[in-house]
Amino acid sequence: MKNIVKPLRSLFFRKLRIKKSQTQDLQAQNSQAQDSHLSSDTVTILLPMENEVQNAVSALIAALNEPELCYSAVIALGNIGIAAEASVPALLNTLQNESVTIRVTVIESLCKIGLTKTIPSLILALEDTSPEVRASAAFALGCFHQKAKAAVEPLILTLHDQDDWVRTNAAEALSRIKDAKIAIPALILALQDSYPRVRSKAALALANIGKPSEVIPALVAIFADQDARVRAAVADALGSFGEEGKIAACVLVSALEDSNVYVRINTAKALIKMGLKIPTSMGILMDVFESEDNQVCVNAALNLGIIALNIQEKASKLSIVELEQVISSLTAFCDVLQVKNFDSTEFVLVLLNDALKCLRRERKSRGK
Repeated sequence: MKNIVKPLRSLFFRKLRIKKSQTQDLQAQNSQAQDSHLSSDTVTILLPMENEVQNAVSALIAALNEPELCYSAVIALGNIGIAAEASVPALLNTLQNESVTIRVTVIESLCKIGLTKTIPSLILALEDTSPEVRASAAFALGCFHQKAKAAVEPLILTLHDQDDWVRTNAAEALSRIKDAKIAIPALILALQDSYPRVRSKAALALANIGKPSEVIPALVAIFADQDARVRAAVADALGSFGEEGKIAACVLVSALEDSNVYVRINTAKALIKMGLKIPTSMGILMDVFESEDNQVCVNAALNLGIIALNIQEKASKLSIVELEQVISSLTAFCDVLQVKNFDSTEFVLVLLNDALKCLRRERKSRGK
């Protein structure tokens, strides 16, 4: 590999020494265009190797000043990650580039490098003239989780942005920061947003940030939302509270008959997490596997994996009848998944078999 990197670096530095001239003839221009293309490709794959990391980073920083290489250099620096820390000042300067594409790409790379000192600049980017840049900045701030606590208030303001996608990413970022209780009133208000994805992300954010007593009434109030994506998100949010979410059981039980399959899947999972209607919910999930839609079946399978982890914690609380029913259901799911053979099958089967071992041990401990 080192034998490849050395000539690539040579080619890259040769491009940096090229001086443009308006007096070049057509042949020279074509030659330069080919060389520029090769050098751009070189920048994209110029990744760190052992003691060459800093040399590569230095070369890429220099490339940020070359218009035809800037975009590829930004991508490469992001791919290097934390080892490209020295490039952060130059990347922050490039965040002022007139190209929206480059500004968005800079934000993505800063997110990959992951230094908290970039958070103030990302907060400022929430006011960029481009909605694409604002949306990217909101998403990037969420990547820092609780370290981006300083971004909570700016993100609350961003929930009122004119662009749908910016508001969506702001709600998701607040969800990932978590330590953002002051955002609860704004997120409850966002449940009435005109854009369904904002409502969905706000529901999930409230579940991550608030206490059940603080947010469940607001979540229940929008469970009848006309958009299925919102109803599915609310079901997921309510399920995240586990047994503390039982006060929402009535609306969840009704949602087992929802016209949308994803709402039914999330509702069944939520009820199982709460320890309610477990056999019925298992039956709902089994019915889903009769669908010919592979995406629906994969979604159900992945949720089964989550249920398998959760059911182990509830094994001791199940009645002997429920215990037998769950063991029977999970065994049947294993048989179905072995026949369906999805991409996620092997992973889910491991989780299901682990759950079955746990449940059978519980049954044995009761002398059954």
